[in-house]
Amino acid sequence: MRSSWSISLLAILLAGCVSIKPSHLSRHPSPVTRHASPVTRHVPESQLYKATLDIKKHHLTGLMMIKRTDTIRPAEPQSGKGMTAGIYRFVFMNEVGMTFFDLQLDSGELKVISCFASMNKKALIKILETDFRMLLSDISLKNERVYIQEKTGNIAVSGKTGKYSSWQTWSPGGDTLLIKSGKSTIADPAIIRFENYSEGTPKKITIENPFIGMKLTLRKLAR
Repeated sequence: MRSSWSISLLAILLAGCVSIKPSHLSRHPSPVTRHASPVTRHVPESQLYKATLDIKKHHLTGLMMIKRTDTIRPAEPQSGKGMTAGIYRFVFMNEVGMTFFDLQLDSGELKVISCFASMNKKALIKILETDFRMLLSDISLKNERVYIQEKTGNIAVSGKTGKYSSWQTWSPGGDTLLIKSGKSTIADPAIIRFENYSEGTPKKITIENPFIGMKLTLRKLAR
């Protein structure tokens, strides 16, 4: 029994060591202008991605639809939980239409519309909520601090978005978002990478959750 407790404690301590902070930073002397989040930049009705979800040895493939469903468009972002204003659906299904999960997210709560029983676990749903809130989070942070990444010249910004401690990494000119990362506890750190930009939109998004070894890869499909 003592041994199992020791193993559990070690796992928790190792998870707590997962850092969302970029490396090799020095303080930037002045504020930096940044552009809007690439996912919500054009306030799309829907976006469709080819998706792969890996959780340790488990591998799922299919399609992910991200759709904004509300008709009232608030002029300002809502900061309650750390996301851009609106109601969004995240639907992950396989190629024949079987739904792995269907989640609805707004500034107040995440609602499970449907979910495979094997995935409908409270801890996993909370991690997915962190992933999707960080994905949709507004670029404005509270208590912002601006840094330069010494090896790359990239701009790094730290602060709070809702309940999440957050970091953003931008290109040296502040015009391309490269990475968002955030967490509210040691159990839900999320690292989101934006790649392969075309006309201001990333064609590939990778979301990693080091605590549970989960990786969600989204490749945007042409409409």
